[in-house]
Amino acid sequence: MNGALVSAVSAYTAHREWATRPPDERYSSVAALHDAARTRRERINARAIDTKDLRTEAVASDALVLNDAFGVRLGLTHWSFEQLAGIAGAPPRYLRTLPAAIASDAINYGLRRHRREEQQLFVEHDAPRTVHAITSTMYARVHHDELAGRVLDLMSAHPAWHLPLGYRNGVFGAERVPSGAYLGDRDMFLFLVDGNRDIEDPSDSTQAGLFRGFILRNSDVGAAALTLDVFLFRAVCGNHIIWGFQHVAGFRRRHVGTSIQDAWTTSLEGIRAALDADPSADRTVLQRATTQELGSTREAVIDMVAQRVDLSIKQATEAYTVAEQHESNPRSVWGYVQGLTRVSQRTPWQDGRFALDRAAGRLLALVH
Repeated sequence: MNGALVSAVSAYTAHREWATRPPDERYSSVAALHDAARTRRERINARAIDTKDLRTEAVASDALVLNDAFGVRLGLTHWSFEQLAGIAGAPPRYLRTLPAAIASDAINYGLRRHRREEQQLFVEHDAPRTVHAITSTMYARVHHDELAGRVLDLMSAHPAWHLPLGYRNGVFGAERVPSGAYLGDRDMFLFLVDGNRDIEDPSDSTQAGLFRGFILRNSDVGAAALTLDVFLFRAVCGNHIIWGFQHVAGFRRRHVGTSIQDAWTTSLEGIRAALDADPSADRTVLQRATTQELGSTREAVIDMVAQRVDLSIKQATEAYTVAEQHESNPRSVWGYVQGLTRVSQRTPWQDGRFALDRAAGRLLALVH
């Protein structure tokens, strides 16, 4: 477990995707998602166009199209409309409240004033012709099918990696089916677990063990960075809440410049080593975390945590109290981190959970 980094991934990240994705964005296997992503890629081309050649037109009271330099009408997705409005310097939420003709005039006015010379259109060439993204020419696209193909290679080498079961279509209590593979018009999301190679957790009286998992997210239209996060966990619920979540390693890269391809390939090798590694290395670090103490007394641990990971005394105390209730040694790094994780899981606000999960990751990074 090397190099815990600050990450936006938490125990609830996969749950939010499970709860909100529509049925047409859910796939029962990585292979099915890969095929859909490849088919989508074959229908879409990227091409550059001068900003001055972008113009919108109202075709109905509530519909806009984009006219390119050749007079071809192109439909807009919800996302590409937001990007176009941003380029024009107009608030998209407000524009949606206006009649299409007025919104079109406002966007065109903004485009005429814009100084950027060139944009990159991501256009579906089959009917109906639709613009999926409008980005700068500096935007470096990483295709979903390429990433999904890498995951399929990993699964072929290590068949234990699989999609966890989840209630079908985000309906609590429904039939459990392989879940965690999502592909929409804005991004791809993959959640996989290795449920066969367990790591003994000496602080867990149930001896259920810890397991590896990872979350991969990518956008090819500018909606999100390329991220891959590896973590340990105790269990995954049918609604994809991850229990005992502990971030291990991660990669994050914005889609800017050609270096993203080299950075992704290089970083993937290091992260894949963590995914492929024998669990013995994780067991060694975990053993150290259970024996290395943050302080010799309750007060010393709370003071140390509040100073090192920027938690309030109230939060640090609450985590210690919870660790006392569930862990054999709340003063140890591992015992205290489990207390933080439990507090995070019952925190109602997302930013609060992120702060606690970041603190837990920083504490684990102290293990040596």
